[in-house]
Amino acid sequence: MSETEDRFNNFNEDIINNLYDTAMAIRNENHDNPNNKTIFSSVNKRLAVTDAAMHIAYILTELKDKVLVVNLDSRSTAAVEEYIHSKAKPNLFTTLRNSMFLSEAINHSAFEKLDIIHVEEMDEDELMAKFSDYNVLSKLSPLKSYYDHIFLIGPPFEECENYGAFLELADSAVTVISAKKNDRQELNQYLQKINLFNVKSFGILRKAE
Repeated sequence: MSETEDRFNNFNEDIINNLYDTAMAIRNENHDNPNNKTIFSSVNKRLAVTDAAMHIAYILTELKDKVLVVNLDSRSTAAVEEYIHSKAKPNLFTTLRNSMFLSEAINHSAFEKLDIIHVEEMDEDELMAKFSDYNVLSKLSPLKSYYDHIFLIGPPFEECENYGAFLELADSAVTVISAKKNDRQELNQYLQKINLFNVKSFGILRKAE
């Protein structure tokens, strides 16, 4: 059994069923709307977001779909790499500094149909400036021609003042929360922000933690 499969089996049955249902909802949406890009995010559950995004990506690759994960949270790089073993170096903006094509930043993983791009570590102001300077959305959209699914991993909402810069890259969203304790006010603020940017919600995944 692979390390990823073993980690997948550590989820309880209800969570596995929710992950599978969400994967199928995303798959159906992308069949009808091939340009759809999905952001995985939370108010403050960084590792749970990585778990959800990578497990759903794994489910879809098992169905022979091709998935690109664009990790926009530099603090999640190590967690993502634990899943896919790509040995990828963060190179999103390093690539765009020298090329018009974000495709040149793509790294292959240990899974045939799962690829990755990581963003470099920088503070929020610098990151927002680079999003603007390089028009990331225009570079990201053409990659849908090569993948069945594009997943974005966003940083925690509570850590970013300008979360709209992440949401404007996405067409749909999966929100991850703790099954035990959540700040309802902050969660509502985030869900309102999703609606403000006309991002379709695939609902909320509750992670037991």
